[in-house]
Amino acid sequence: MSESEHHLATSADPKAIRQRVRTIVQSLNRMRRSEAYWHVGSVVGEVRRVLEQAWELLRADDGQQAILVLDAITKAYLSTWEQLDDSDGEASDFFQHLAPAWTEAMLSVEMPSKERKRWAKRFEEWQEEVGAYGVDEAFQAPQEAALVGWDDPALQRVLQRINTDEQEAEDDDPSYYADMLTTARLNILERRKQFEAYLALAKAEEHTARYVSMLVHLGRVDEALSHAQEYIATTEEVLAFATALEAHGAHAESLMVAEKGLRLPGDQLALALWLRDHAASLGETSLALRVAEIIFREEMSVDNYRKVAKYAGEHWPEYRATLLDYVRKKAAYRSAQAVRIFLYEKLLDEAVAALDPHESHTVVEKVVDAALQEQQALPWVIQACREQAEYLMNGAKAQYYYAVRGWLAKARQAYYALGREAEWRSYLNELLQTHRLKHKLVPLLKDLR
Repeated sequence: MSESEHHLATSADPKAIRQRVRTIVQSLNRMRRSEAYWHVGSVVGEVRRVLEQAWELLRADDGQQAILVLDAITKAYLSTWEQLDDSDGEASDFFQHLAPAWTEAMLSVEMPSKERKRWAKRFEEWQEEVGAYGVDEAFQAPQEAALVGWDDPALQRVLQRINTDEQEAEDDDPSYYADMLTTARLNILERRKQFEAYLALAKAEEHTARYVSMLVHLGRVDEALSHAQEYIATTEEVLAFATALEAHGAHAESLMVAEKGLRLPGDQLALALWLRDHAASLGETSLALRVAEIIFREEMSVDNYRKVAKYAGEHWPEYRATLLDYVRKKAAYRSAQAVRIFLYEKLLDEAVAALDPHESHTVVEKVVDAALQEQQALPWVIQACREQAEYLMNGAKAQYYYAVRGWLAKARQAYYALGREAEWRSYLNELLQTHRLKHKLVPLLKDLR
């Protein structure tokens, strides 16, 4: 037995899994309620990692063992999840991750009708239990998968018309979980290498990205391109298709598809990022540059700014001027990203001007440090450091006193650089007098004399 097979075999221990899930959920019982609230997300994340054992078994086409794992996880979670604070919906959100695994498991095994009805009844009972807490439709897809399996007449008509060119499904299922059922069936057909059935179902149910990606996998690239041109409608579908083309070695086609796809609705940024980096890796620098500029305007950041500079090469001066004009327009709205770009370009006066009056201390500190290094805007440094320090001192929170000392040390550096040592000493003496009763603060202030 291989190491991976041994892992899968030993992971399907229902008793150990139930105990593991209960231990994870009950780990918050030792915390105060106010503290436990902040850890619900991480606890649910740990349970989701246990759920990954079921997905490993499903990917290995071991549906029977996957059902054992899922049953153990579900029973343990249902018995303990009410202990979690679900104010943000994190605890109940787990059921949305559980449902696809159960759906695929029910479709992965052959069962007698009596056993399928028994499972459907169990899903109905679980749904009633969580439904009392406002969790709707958590187990409907698994229940439908248990009842119908692969025996749905409309589904069979689709699968048996494998060699036809009909696009529409025989029967439109309006239920919310129809897509989950189709996804599970496609996963199983792909895993079992029933590719023609896979294509028939993906086409009928209009899972276009999966349909054209499978055509590419089967080497039918021209057919995939033709279908995609007519039916692909979102950037998410384009990205999946372009990635499949690239994996197949159809580099030019993947670039063409991705570039055209930028005009479609959806998450254009994710597609643009893939296209920029992929084009650059293939030596298509001009395309990478065009897309890099689009990305910068969509998500202004120093990293994206540097990418444009990298691909612009000798043309960077003209691109730089254009992009800085764009940054200045954004700076009018007190953009922290504009501040960072101005700092990168050592445009300190513009960085200072772009700061929001309520900017975070981390951004302010970056500007202060740059100004001190360049010995510029020192009067502003003094003002900014004093404001930060005085805000913390007046708040009387001792845990921030070392931060106070840090801000005042920067202010002192600016005072001295301007030759205003006497003014600094006078200001420090005022602080010592004002805060003389703050015994943890006074020694830190005296160190700055």
